[in-house]
Amino acid sequence: MKIKKFVAGLCVAALAVSAFVGCSSQSESAEQPASAGAADYPSKEIQCIVPANAGGGTDALARAVCTPLEGALGKPIVIVNNGSASGLVGIEEISKAEPDGYTLGVFSNTDVANFVYTSEGVEFDTDSFTYIAGLNTTGDLLLLKKGSEIKDLDEFIAYAKENPGKVTVGLPSAIQNLSLNLLNEKLGIETSGVVYEGGNKVFADILGGHIDAAILSAKFVGQAEEQGITVLGMMLPERLETFPDVPTFTEQGYDIVNPAVRMLVGPKDLPQEVVDTIVANLEQGYEKDISEGLLTIGECPKLLTGDALETFLKDDFAMREEQLK
Repeated sequence: MKIKKFVAGLCVAALAVSAFVGCSSQSESAEQPASAGAADYPSKEIQCIVPANAGGGTDALARAVCTPLEGALGKPIVIVNNGSASGLVGIEEISKAEPDGYTLGVFSNTDVANFVYTSEGVEFDTDSFTYIAGLNTTGDLLLLKKGSEIKDLDEFIAYAKENPGKVTVGLPSAIQNLSLNLLNEKLGIETSGVVYEGGNKVFADILGGHIDAAILSAKFVGQAEEQGITVLGMMLPERLETFPDVPTFTEQGYDIVNPAVRMLVGPKDLPQEVVDTIVANLEQGYEKDISEGLLTIGECPKLLTGDALETFLKDDFAMREEQLK
């Protein structure tokens, strides 16, 4: 397979996936009593670093979660976008912040693993953070260009095998290279990945017919349907309730699973009473306001905390390290 930028991401083991896949707004953590010290937090403005540019998917999700959360906490949460070096600088800022609860961040499991396991000189590792909560669940899609003569997955596989290396697949970032690797490996094909700067640019090119196919996040389902673009499959073990008509590769007989979860995090050693306070308010928000806001922007709300989040990340990072190093 011809890849123009570095590899990132990984297929998560089914056990880890099952911990959070599905579109539910309920937390899966065991109940934990809030510490008495939680009454003192927060006492001032909170900064939330988003290691991505304003207007993108991570930024939109962070704002959809933090706006109602700041109302519940009673103090402002200021979103600070820092997408420098593809997000590396913003993630480093979070890792080096004072662990007092006043500097938080939002990034995904694939984001942090990509830097830790594929980049030289990174000043953090997967243990450099307090993982407070998973906020959503999503998976990548494989879409065909508009007007493609290919009608289904079997035809796509046959065409790719007849034309090895000639099928161009647009990727919104280098992180999706792993999804393309999985696709090629499991389908027994060879395609050429083309890395873009953002999903909107990729979508514009499949809309214009400039590339043969694209790997994009689930939030593009609506636009694809509006434009008559064929979605061949989603890289999750089960269909998302938000997009019940989109089939998974799993149900079509191909083990292509690469879910991602964006998380609210803090630096390592964040006090447990701070975590408890944030989680308690998130749980209330996911019962209504936060879930509704995420659905409005095309995200599947899924609150994952405590032992469930820890188990998922342990398996996820172990598998990604094995694949990427």
